[in-house]
Amino acid sequence: MAVAEIMAIMSTINAAAGAINKVAGTCSDVETIGAFVGKLGQAQIDLQVYKNKRGNNLSQEEHIQLALAKKAYDEKMAEIKDLFYWSGNAHIWDNMQIEMANARKRRIAEIKAKAEARRKAIKMAAYGFLGLLVAVAGFIVLFLGIRAYAEEVAWWTNNLSGIAYSVGIRW
Repeated sequence: MAVAEIMAIMSTINAAAGAINKVAGTCSDVETIGAFVGKLGQAQIDLQVYKNKRGNNLSQEEHIQLALAKKAYDEKMAEIKDLFYWSGNAHIWDNMQIEMANARKRRIAEIKAKAEARRKAIKMAAYGFLGLLVAVAGFIVLFLGIRAYAEEVAWWTNNLSGIAYSVGIRW
């Protein structure tokens, strides 16, 4: 399952790189390539998120697959960078790098916000459960208190009735 996720990310890298090479071979418009660079940037974020999500629990095969995916990404980005620089559009490449960095920051912030929202939801559910538990415990204590008081009242009523009857007081 884990390797399948990495392979999906690698296929995104290869598809975007293939599309870039196809576009670069058929036209000289470097701006057309920008959309595909965005997909490559997204693949890089996905790789980092996967690695962070799994932490130190990666198998040897996953480490190898991640290393290969990172190598493929780095090679494709180097090719694209060269394409932009050779065509005299280094400023576009620089702007795309800035935008990709901003997109990475936004995506990481979004992931952190989702994780924080999940933690808050779990915390609220725990507080709700604790409140329900306290309410049920309070109800049980109240019920037992009323029951004990009712037994006490019944005892006094029975005894007082017997004393009153023996003294001659009739209810």
